Amino acid sequence: MTPLHVNSLSLEQYLALHFAPLWLGAFCILLPILIACLGLVVIRRVVPSEFLQLHHEITGPFFNTMGAIYGIFLALIVATTWQFYSNTEGNVVEEARCLGSLYSDAEAFPQPHRSEFRKLISEYRSSLISEEWKSLGKGRENDRTAAIFAKLKGAYSRFKVSDPAEGAYFHESVRNLNRMESLRASRIQDAGSGLIPFLWGILIAGAAAMIGFSFLFGAQNFATHAVMTSLLTAVIGLAFFTIMTLDFPFTGLVAIDPSAFVKLELK
Repeated sequence: MTPLHVNSLSLEQYLALHFAPLWLGAFCILLPILIACLGLVVIRRVVPSEFLQLHHEITGPFFNTMGAIYGIFLALIVATTWQFYSNTEGNVVEEARCLGSLYSDAEAFPQPHRSEFRKLISEYRSSLISEEWKSLGKGRENDRTAAIFAKLKGAYSRFKVSDPAEGAYFHESVRNLNRMESLRASRIQDAGSGLIPFLWGILIAGAAAMIGFSFLFGAQNFATHAVMTSLLTAVIGLAFFTIMTLDFPFTGLVAIDPSAFVKLELK
């Protein structure tokens, strides 16, 4: 997966982060179908159907072999992207658990540190839900939320342990804080990452080869040929749409919501 750079968005990042799901679906499915049908019209006009029918017997086996190889590769990319999405979702839940534990463990500290810790934790959670989640949908972090988290880290770094029992809670709190920082960095990275351009190049080249090869079938009925080509293109386009949707887990139809943080009871 590639990171998001504000001034150098890849085409996938630009489409996923700036287009509504409906328009993204149209770009991935309807536009390729239109192009495929136009390509089929051109081929049928340029190449005589009699010539295509002469080679029909060898076209089928080659197409089946290409389809099997490309299908395996496409399925592997989709499965990997789904795993990436699932890991991101799990990291969000784990980050929320660490935040809840941090709030609970603050009970072991004396005043005024206890109130300071809990106030910053509550502010961080509120800003995360109301502000940063919107920023994640655009592939970046929220500055105010990041500033609150920095204050929280600073508050713990200034705390002085006075007895062993207090020290145990402090070390556990620092462990949760460090874990939160790591999970937060992963969440922000995942919000703006995408499939590397090399893999997209392979996917698009394979799709072009598959769809282009379907033009070579010598079907006598053009409408039937067009429908079959459109269905093939739609299936490949749907897989592309799935990859782009899962690649950016905080946008689109299956965007991860902040419910794990909303459900926390910070009282």
